[in-house]
Amino acid sequence: MDETIGRRAALRSIDDAPEPQRPNVAFEGFNAYAADPTLAAALDASLDEATEDALNERGAYFGSAEAQNVARLATATAPTFRPEDYDGRRIDQIDLHPATHALTNRSVAAGLLSSAWEDGEGTNQHRLRAANLFLTAGLERAHLLPICHTHASVAALAYAPDLEAELFPLIAARQYDRRPAPTGHKTGAMIALALSEREREGERGAVRTRGELSAGESARVTGEKVFVPAPFADYLLTLVRTADGTSAVAVPRHAEENAAAIRIDGFSNTTGLSAQAITTVRFENARGKIIGEPGRGLQVMRDVRTLTQLDAAIVSAGTLRGALARCAHILRTRTVAGRPLLNDPSFARVLADLALTSAGLTALSLRLAGAFDRAFERDGDHAVARILTPAARLFCARAGAAAALEIRECAGVPALSADHPLARAVADLGLLPLFDPGGDPAADLSALLARDQNVLVDALDELGTDLGTQNHDLVERTMTVGREAASDPGLTRAFVDQFAMVAAASAMRRNLPRVVSDAFIASRLRGGYTTHAGTLDSRFDPTALIDFIVPDD
Repeated sequence: MDETIGRRAALRSIDDAPEPQRPNVAFEGFNAYAADPTLAAALDASLDEATEDALNERGAYFGSAEAQNVARLATATAPTFRPEDYDGRRIDQIDLHPATHALTNRSVAAGLLSSAWEDGEGTNQHRLRAANLFLTAGLERAHLLPICHTHASVAALAYAPDLEAELFPLIAARQYDRRPAPTGHKTGAMIALALSEREREGERGAVRTRGELSAGESARVTGEKVFVPAPFADYLLTLVRTADGTSAVAVPRHAEENAAAIRIDGFSNTTGLSAQAITTVRFENARGKIIGEPGRGLQVMRDVRTLTQLDAAIVSAGTLRGALARCAHILRTRTVAGRPLLNDPSFARVLADLALTSAGLTALSLRLAGAFDRAFERDGDHAVARILTPAARLFCARAGAAAALEIRECAGVPALSADHPLARAVADLGLLPLFDPGGDPAADLSALLARDQNVLVDALDELGTDLGTQNHDLVERTMTVGREAASDPGLTRAFVDQFAMVAAASAMRRNLPRVVSDAFIASRLRGGYTTHAGTLDSRFDPTALIDFIVPDD
């Protein structure tokens, strides 16, 4: 309580200070990659000279005045919807701000659609793509929705070789072609996930949208899907109810036969991700292609869901890191009585605590991406990829959102404005389920624990190696909570926090200075952990932690 009062008093002092004591130093002109030692350390063993040069180039852009302005323009102007053209013909056209297209073009060219699936990219494809996604999320998130959905949908194309042969070369071309035309006339392609339903969200296998099988491998789709990002994508991947059960169908958005069969009913009024169109889509006898066997749609979508969960965790970690860097800059450049606000012990303790959270999420998400690279080579990494993915998705979203709220409070009154980058980060973190639509990761995790306890044993054996023998009790405690959650699904959320923090601590001990991981373990896994920042153990120097995790540029 005394710390909170002290922080508020310091903020009042700032508001009352004369103008010369509040220098207006712009948050620009830095390298977002070079300024993030946690990310660099997590990638160290994966980098060659060319890859590091590419990351430095992207980091320099994301820290530039141009990038900050492009992100501002993209988020300041909402998408518009034109149901008809000037002659009254139905077109269902969505117009995004050119800044959003510019960001999308840059991300597609960087390989965020396809680099994890391309041949010749080495053995760290998921980890290096995760680093690029992480850096991008620190600037702007909304344009990443169709990119992440397309990347995940590639897993479903393996069940439809003909469609894979048509679409994957366009996805791997790294070209952003936004023309509303059939894929045969395009140089690039994207896929949108249309999985959420108004009355069945979160209920596994309960689908109201109907699919009527027709000749060959095609189906006619009728029904409504809600919260569909980027419905202008070339294909809409959806789930339908057929006589055989729940089936996966890919519907070509711009095919001539679907010109009057796919309708956009309007925008969803979401609080974040404002640069992207989040819509309700109605199918009226639209023709699509069955993916996999009829009735096996949930199995087809399983890997897609896993990949969207991974991306949601990465985007959350990257968003928080971007917000933390901006907050640290504010506290370093605002002064009270001629001293930087960060010199105030209360603010330093709070920011150090938030920096630990950010470092933990960064290490956790990059460690998980690395497990995907090695999942078919090492049993331990295969187990980590299976069980940690839904846990990381839940933990990163909740921990990131809580930390972002604290960061916005540290930044003071200006950050309460809806268009402030920190306010946007808070709002965007609240919509992370749109990166992972159509299911409940807690239910996925609960089902996995009940079905296969060995995967938890193997995962903890893998993570425990880096934690060391002195932290073996943390592994045993996590195992106990996991076994309890297997028999009582109500304990799944408690298991998520314990397991994800152990995994984060393991990754931090592998890649970061020991004092950083020790501070995380002491403040998160030992003693009474709370979500309130500023409770960092006094044994650890907050200034030293801040200077390492978010150095002054």
